[in-house]
Amino acid sequence: MRSMNTSKCGSVVVGVNGSLNSIVALHRAAATARRLGTDLVMVLAVAPRAGDPLVAAEHDRLDRLVRREFPGGIGVPSRCVVERGDPAVILLRTSADARLLVLGTREHSAAGGLFGTTVSRCVDHARCVVDICADQHASAG
Repeated sequence: MRSMNTSKCGSVVVGVNGSLNSIVALHRAAATARRLGTDLVMVLAVAPRAGDPLVAAEHDRLDRLVRREFPGGIGVPSRCVVERGDPAVILLRTSADARLLVLGTREHSAAGGLFGTTVSRCVDHARCVVDICADQHASAG
């Protein structure tokens, strides 16, 4: 059995890529961080070979998304992380000392699995609790 971080310290980490599912996850993560009195870390992964201009542009896009979704501020200390590489690896590394990892996903992946590979890998390997916001696109219609 792997140990999970359930202490009162540790941040709330959320994967954000701009999809409806990830925006719902962002709101859930922010509300949870406020309730727990901890900080929020928003993570966006870009392609491994993305150049510095793309990384900077994606960081700006994430900042704009956060300002749009929380015009009055998030209400807790927060930071945006934009890194090159595999999304699951980045999320797992960023959440290694977190209290909670929040992910948005469709209920079924294109490959026919219950969740996509990034979410499945995070659920299988995270050192903290993983909260999944699933299939928001279908319920928004």
